[in-house]
Amino acid sequence: MDSDCLSLLPAVCLVLADPKQAPPDDTSLEKLLDWFKELHSQSNGQVLLQDQPCLLEFISSVCTSETTDPAILSFTLKLTGLLAATKQGFHLLEEGGLLLCAFEREACYVCDLWEDASVRSGWLQGLLNMLKHQKSLDFICRNGLIKVVLQLQNDRSLFVASLANQLLVHILNFLTSSSTTNGSDAVGSSVSSLRSDWVSVSSEIMNAVVEALSSEDHPQVLRGLRLLSLVLSQCGEPIRSMLWKDVLVPLEVLIKRGSESLTQTLMTVLQAADTSARPVEELLEAMLGDGNRKECFQCAALVVKLEKCPEVSKRKATGIILLPLQCVSTQPQTEIETYLVLNEQLSQKASCISLLMQSLSSLAELAHRKFLFEDISIHSITSSVVWLLRMCSGQCPSSLLRINASIHLIGCCKVQRCGLDTLGALSVYEENVDLRKDIFGVLLDYLQSPDSHATVLKKTFQAAVRWIAVCSPFPDLLQFISHDLFPVLEKRMCDLRWEVRDSTLEFITQLTTALNGNSGFTEALHTSGMVSVLLSSLADTEGYVRASAVAAVGEAVTASFHHAATERNSSLLEKALTQMMIALSQDTEGFPRRAVVKAFTSWLKGSHPVTALESSLSSVLSLGGNDFDWEVKMHTLELAEVLMEKTLTCCPYIVQNVDFSEKTRLTQALSRLKDYGLFDLLFNSLLDCDRPVCEKACALLVRLRTLTAETADLDHSALVLNVCGNRWGDEVQSRYLNKQQA
Repeated sequence: MDSDCLSLLPAVCLVLADPKQAPPDDTSLEKLLDWFKELHSQSNGQVLLQDQPCLLEFISSVCTSETTDPAILSFTLKLTGLLAATKQGFHLLEEGGLLLCAFEREACYVCDLWEDASVRSGWLQGLLNMLKHQKSLDFICRNGLIKVVLQLQNDRSLFVASLANQLLVHILNFLTSSSTTNGSDAVGSSVSSLRSDWVSVSSEIMNAVVEALSSEDHPQVLRGLRLLSLVLSQCGEPIRSMLWKDVLVPLEVLIKRGSESLTQTLMTVLQAADTSARPVEELLEAMLGDGNRKECFQCAALVVKLEKCPEVSKRKATGIILLPLQCVSTQPQTEIETYLVLNEQLSQKASCISLLMQSLSSLAELAHRKFLFEDISIHSITSSVVWLLRMCSGQCPSSLLRINASIHLIGCCKVQRCGLDTLGALSVYEENVDLRKDIFGVLLDYLQSPDSHATVLKKTFQAAVRWIAVCSPFPDLLQFISHDLFPVLEKRMCDLRWEVRDSTLEFITQLTTALNGNSGFTEALHTSGMVSVLLSSLADTEGYVRASAVAAVGEAVTASFHHAATERNSSLLEKALTQMMIALSQDTEGFPRRAVVKAFTSWLKGSHPVTALESSLSSVLSLGGNDFDWEVKMHTLELAEVLMEKTLTCCPYIVQNVDFSEKTRLTQALSRLKDYGLFDLLFNSLLDCDRPVCEKACALLVRLRTLTAETADLDHSALVLNVCGNRWGDEVQSRYLNKQQA
């Protein structure tokens, strides 16, 4: 194919170079460039340029034309850099004067096309493509292109500015790697190990960074910080040490200035540096300050998320980030000045919500890592979160409020959701189980409140599942579930908002899974009437809710499998099977039908064989395999896979007899699969219009053949012919012809 494409290349170049022709779209040009990259990787640049002189003519024509389309010029600059990435290609292009023609400094400014951002990005990308050997770096240095790149770092196009930063970092990295290649030890080397012209280049770049950080212009400072973070994270020695030494003073000035808009970028810089180094630790301390500045809370939230951070700084940041939470619940042990600053910010709605969400999300982050709090007990922290949640729901007496922030927090969904996430995260601390009464109390209040938003209720359910799982060993939990929780859930199942009904069913499913094997919970599930509510939800008007109801009923049936068979359990399974088969055959939406097939798969995977499923499996395979929804068909094939493994490996539905031969066992197993309609499902799915379905069916047939071959040393074809009455190849051909005729 490449030879055919190469024969068309001269004509393609003529079309692209002709300004009268409409340029192709950007996607076509990118694909053409990708083809050149692949071609270039297979041979060196010299061979390609020598075999295709049309490329040299094309580059010359485009770069000297004043009427070239910007997209074509950008493509040409990228291509030129790509061809110059090898020493041979670079030599040919330089010899013909094409490198100067494309990249020289003067040409950049006289050309009106330079105003187009795509041309500037193409120019930068071309240099990036070229920078693979020493000659390319010499070319950049010799022609003063570093100044152009530094100017483009301040480009109005963010994409161009980002590309300029990448090129500058790449140049610095190339300087370091070249000095190492020439025999210097990179770690111990200094500026003296670099060539004099390269020293001037590195100094020029680093001086530009220092100048930007020292500027009074806010955008320029931001650009300097971004480049600094890239250099610190991507460059090696001695560049890192040289630059870090030069920027320490400007960084200290910026931190003392206390600009809140720079906090995020400054933290990125410190994170890129070695956070264990003493200067970085001092800068972190300076950013955190005494906790009496607005920006120190944002800084503390960022420090908490650092993976590698001095322990002293981490603990100081933790203390600061907890202050807003403590301020609304208890009198914090802090200086008056800090308390006054906090009080002022918490009295304003926007800053109050922002500070508390920062505090809560940081606390959740610490809880996920099981951070050990030293200066404050985890009991106190958890109690503060519970207090805040009560305040947000308007349940705290006004006489107990420490500050006037409650007017901003009552009914605030943002803080409620964040607080519930944090409360759920705090369940990892075993000491908190002593507070389970207060925790379940506030969760129940949110579930009962008619004012709770649907998203808040979902977060409440998520937190409740985590705490119930932790508190499952305690006997008072079942009383809470049966007497307090179930009545609330029953009411929520009748909520006018379908999202609430859906979240409630998801919660019941998760709750049943978390307490699987707990006979007391299973008993409460039946005696409370919740099972009847679940079954009635299978007829909900909303498809999503019906799907969640199927999952919940399926999990309830699974829970009943773990206990002795009773008339009640048999009745539940019978009702569930009847309604699920109706859903699979009649439901107009795909979600409930998918859920039904997944429920059957889950039952079949269980360790307790359920003979009652046997009568329904063939119907499920038939209905699922002929469904219009491709995902239903995929789930049906997954059910078939489980059925195959169960039947062929342990044959739970076949009476085992030690006198049976291996051939007899295998024949019975395959006959059983045929009776279920599994072979019909696989052969039909093999010719399905959806590719994933075909691939899955093919994989299962191959797997079935492998399983039968491994199970016994028998003639596979004879065995299949005996069971199915036809060889698989003949069967596939017959079905294909029938489908074509239909």
